[in-house]
Amino acid sequence: MHQLKDIIENKIINDLTKSFNRSPKQLNKVHETDAEIIELENSPYNLAITIDTISEEIKTGLYSDPYQIGWMSVMVNMSDLAAVGASPLGIIISQIFPQKISGEEIKIIQDGINDACKKCGTFVLGGDTNFGDELIISGCAVGTVEKEKHLKRIGCKDRDKIYVTGLVGNGNAFAAQKLFFQDSKLSFRTSIRERNLKADNSQRFLPPVEMTSKNGNGLLEFYPEAKLEWRNILNKHSSSCIDTSDGVLSSIDQLMRLNNIGFKFRNDWNETLDPTSKHLFTKYNLPLWLLLAGEHGEFELLFSIPAKNETEFLKEADRLNFNPVYLADAKSEQNIKIDLYQKDQILDSEKIRNLAFDKDFSPQEYLQKLMEIDADLRNLH
Repeated sequence: MHQLKDIIENKIINDLTKSFNRSPKQLNKVHETDAEIIELENSPYNLAITIDTISEEIKTGLYSDPYQIGWMSVMVNMSDLAAVGASPLGIIISQIFPQKISGEEIKIIQDGINDACKKCGTFVLGGDTNFGDELIISGCAVGTVEKEKHLKRIGCKDRDKIYVTGLVGNGNAFAAQKLFFQDSKLSFRTSIRERNLKADNSQRFLPPVEMTSKNGNGLLEFYPEAKLEWRNILNKHSSSCIDTSDGVLSSIDQLMRLNNIGFKFRNDWNETLDPTSKHLFTKYNLPLWLLLAGEHGEFELLFSIPAKNETEFLKEADRLNFNPVYLADAKSEQNIKIDLYQKDQILDSEKIRNLAFDKDFSPQEYLQKLMEIDADLRNLH
């Protein structure tokens, strides 16, 4: 039996929250939802609230462009609201700036925050500003969701169809490029931000159509958008939902542990991967399945559709011009299978998820251990 506590991150969260008194108005349990759901009396809506921080990503150099840092500080939070089917009311931002930061860098960060809010149809409601040793930005997003209609991670059952809101792998491809490929460590500041500034004001906040594309330098860009527009169709058809902020494998493993089921990736799972990301990994001779396994996700929504709802769901998605990507099938056997090296193989998702919590963690060590797992899989057939 795969349990929640076997994952180090889950155990840390359990230990941190076990002494807290749980609000009687809180409708979700720990781990059950991406955002907290709070009952509002005398209202047709409940409150959805979440908080996330951009810190480690800055320290490691993963996010180095000030505009991207601002953009991501909003989107990581809005993605959590999207995963519970909420409509955003706004976000509160806490910023700690290093003493030596320039006024221009601060302005670029604020531009990223503002443009991301515009894209989500929401607003900065307030916040707090301080100075310290390093740049840290936290956001607390709030939204509303109709009573009895919030999306949860609980509810996926055997034979459900697993979909994602778009192609996957671009978050891990971006991370690999920034952290490992030395010839790609160039500034991203001249990509999306400059195009936005050149556009007219009504279009300024729009990022490129492709979430992951190449700029003029041949580099991957990463400006994900929270899938808030999916809330109505998912509330109507899906049985569970989680965002892929920690990567596809981490998300599907969490659903496995919460619902006591397993998953089998579709045989042609590589067709679910973003083509530019596949090209990058092929260029550097990295296994494509690591685009699913890495811990820096693409901020899509991963959700289950009961088989009886699938036809109607796909018809409605087509009418809405949505393009859901079929990813996997839920099954009764509690493990995660994928067709690798001409054989159905069971991924040790516990080991993979816990790699990021090794005491000697570094991005280089993390990739090396993933490659060792891949070598073991190659030797099994």
